[in-house]
Amino acid sequence: MKALVLSGGGAHGAYEAGAAKALLEREHYDLICGVSIGAINAALIAAGIDDALERFWHREFPSRALDLFPHVPRLRRLIASIGSLGNGSAWKDAMHVARAASELPYLRKLGSVHRTSLPAVAASLGRMVDFSRLHTSLLIGATNASRACAAVFRASTGRPQPPSRHSRLTEYHDLTHENFVMALLASSAMPGLFSPIELAFDDQPALYADGCLVHTSPLGIALDNGATELTVVFVDQELNPDEAGSARGLTQMAYNIATLWQQRLLDYELRLAEATNEIVRLGGSSDKRQISIRYVRPRVPLEIDMLAFDDAPALATAFENGYADGAAAKLFEVMPRPQPAPVPAKTSPAWWNSVRSLFPRSAAL
Repeated sequence: MKALVLSGGGAHGAYEAGAAKALLEREHYDLICGVSIGAINAALIAAGIDDALERFWHREFPSRALDLFPHVPRLRRLIASIGSLGNGSAWKDAMHVARAASELPYLRKLGSVHRTSLPAVAASLGRMVDFSRLHTSLLIGATNASRACAAVFRASTGRPQPPSRHSRLTEYHDLTHENFVMALLASSAMPGLFSPIELAFDDQPALYADGCLVHTSPLGIALDNGATELTVVFVDQELNPDEAGSARGLTQMAYNIATLWQQRLLDYELRLAEATNEIVRLGGSSDKRQISIRYVRPRVPLEIDMLAFDDAPALATAFENGYADGAAAKLFEVMPRPQPAPVPAKTSPAWWNSVRSLFPRSAAL
């Protein structure tokens, strides 16, 4: 099963959309997975109107961003003031603190501002996606803030397939005509920017927030649901500790920490994929197939603020950069199914020892 995996990143989603457009022109995917802004892009692909990605990022979003999200410009100023702390003289730091303090009373109004604009946001997105047009299976990651667990919203164009691995920390819910748009908004409800979205499943209401809080990238969701050929689109460059300079300012420090957190989680998921491949190679499982993972990432840093939803030129540039990187990505080659290696009889399973070697001693295996 081939899956396209789309991560979060605010306005950087324009890059992701461009990369997805280039990939979709050359390949077909059985499953689209997304979290946060990646969930919006995934829905635009799986159930969007014609040319939905271009329309959304070139016209709909930048032209209406300030009407839909009037609080974003003030939040950008607040973040800029806080992020500049520690990157100048004591006098400059004091001025940044004063500017940040002047915005604090407005923060108390953010919840009511977003709730007021929520119907307009839902209507705008509803014009771009239509659940009845769904042509590709869809998985959307979110966070159940009420239960403190991961949530996955799913819709299948064929017979629904249960996840291959179950966890008490992940709940699954089916998407419908009624909850489709609000589930997308819940997945992209970034804390501090948007209020959590209340949704009810089995008559049990709960508050759902941004999927990046627990998923980071929906790579694990795709693996859990049977994907064997995965194309993952990221919106940031890989952090190289040998090349990264010292973090000056709170914003850069927070960015480095978030990137490191993401890469550590991805490294663990890659180890699981490698373990599966080793099991298959050594004949330890006849019902699994080898997993191939390909990445598309920016070759140069994106010159756009994550909250610059109204910056039409920057969004267009990011989209085109993504399209170029997606077009340059190598396509998957059809590989023959590997022949399992014989396992010696009456000995400890060699494949299990090989799998154990992929993980550090502190891991559960």
